[in-house]
Amino acid sequence: MSTLFRFERPENLEIVARPKLTVAIVIACRGGQEKLDLVLASLAQQSYPASLTKLYIIDDGSEPPIKLPKLRPKRAEIILFKNKSGHWGKTAATNGSLSKVKEDVIWFVDGDMVFDPDHLAHHMKWHHDNDDYVVLGWKRFVAQWDYTPQALSKALAAGKFMDLHEQSWGKELWEARIERTKELTRPGVEGYRSLVGATFSIRNTQWKRVGGYNPELITGEDIELGWRVFTSGLRLVPDRQAHSWHLGYSTVEENKEIIHRHNDPSLAQFIPQMHTIRARQDFDWKVATYQLLIDVRNSNLSKLLNQVDQLIELAGTSVEIRLLAPWKKLDERYSPVADEFADIREIYNWVKGDSRYRFLDIEPKAELTIDCLLSLFVHSPTPYYLFADGDFALNLKDLVDSLLVSEEGLLGVASKEDRRAFALFAPALARAARTKGNLYKNISSQWGVRWITEERFLELNQGKKSRVKRFGRYLKREGKKVNSPRQLLIFVKKLLSLVLRKVSKSG
Repeated sequence: MSTLFRFERPENLEIVARPKLTVAIVIACRGGQEKLDLVLASLAQQSYPASLTKLYIIDDGSEPPIKLPKLRPKRAEIILFKNKSGHWGKTAATNGSLSKVKEDVIWFVDGDMVFDPDHLAHHMKWHHDNDDYVVLGWKRFVAQWDYTPQALSKALAAGKFMDLHEQSWGKELWEARIERTKELTRPGVEGYRSLVGATFSIRNTQWKRVGGYNPELITGEDIELGWRVFTSGLRLVPDRQAHSWHLGYSTVEENKEIIHRHNDPSLAQFIPQMHTIRARQDFDWKVATYQLLIDVRNSNLSKLLNQVDQLIELAGTSVEIRLLAPWKKLDERYSPVADEFADIREIYNWVKGDSRYRFLDIEPKAELTIDCLLSLFVHSPTPYYLFADGDFALNLKDLVDSLLVSEEGLLGVASKEDRRAFALFAPALARAARTKGNLYKNISSQWGVRWITEERFLELNQGKKSRVKRFGRYLKREGKKVNSPRQLLIFVKKLLSLVLRKVSKSG
């Protein structure tokens, strides 16, 4: 197996001559028999050994029911998924039907795709190299096709896949993201959007570990899965050699405004990176942007609230906060005019009704080692984990920004007074946690750890030049997401909101 460091991976992997891994080919569909027959004809021509594959067609209530045509993989099974209220659609059908599938790898395929004979083999070269890849096939869209399953099968057998269509197009934003992120080896936080359901494969163990599709979603389930794949530290791999044709326009392209209206609030519940959508409404969200641990033993209410306010300064971001202090001491008898724990008592009395806050009891003189602190984080699809001493006046939002720029797994700052704060990238934590050995050492070896002085941190994050650079990076990052007049309007509103907040604070 190749060594894991960040999102790097081997170059120029070749198709495995003697593969060993078994594959479940999964198509969840409702109707669409005509296109499905073409899909199955192309699957029957795959060069990956047929003895290692099995096709599962999940019929999500088709009328008439889906049938297996003559041109199809030899080992094939139709799973009839019984629809009922609250239990229907692709996510429910797929999760329920795959719970007992035993194959090593699951290859998910849409029912309107035609595949090059080596398509699956290119997926599988990655899965034979390591178990943490999620492989994305390369697809082009076509508007017209007139071949039958028999003619298609004959053309594929003759090596004429690329001759099937003279005109095709790709998704410009998707392909641009692949280019910009160096084939997703440097994906930043946006790489998750590259996972699309038309053709992707994942180890069965990883599919189960990340939890399958989100059962609360009817559409957009692949995007949300991509987010959990990303925060789990798995490596997304687009393979340009895994060619395919997508027959016709996608549902999203044909109904963009309707789909966005339906999907945006649902996806934003689970994907903190969609903060531009979250910023439209002042709601709580199911997954927070930050998970924050603060040692408040030497803090007070004002310092705490200032740390939290700075962290969630960007509209649409949210935080889950756990406060470390000797909270059990508050149960003991005391005098309000001679209270040893007056500061933490004030904190507790103010924030105890706020659902964002939790209280972790520690001894008054407890030494909090880095290993201890890392063990306190609760693994979730939250992208950033932070710790700070409560009396360390460090801008935690700047710390997160610096973490992203550094590309380290953990970035820490220490003051002359021995105060600490650090930010931790979710993919680094998740990968380290499922690797044997010391968590901190795993993060260091697999992703990188860097500590800097408070003076150096302030030097990097203060001053007009630094602010201009950060604002420029922000404009560049957010501007790349604009692909419609509607998104442009959202971007402009967000920009104005940021400017107004800065003006009001300075004035």
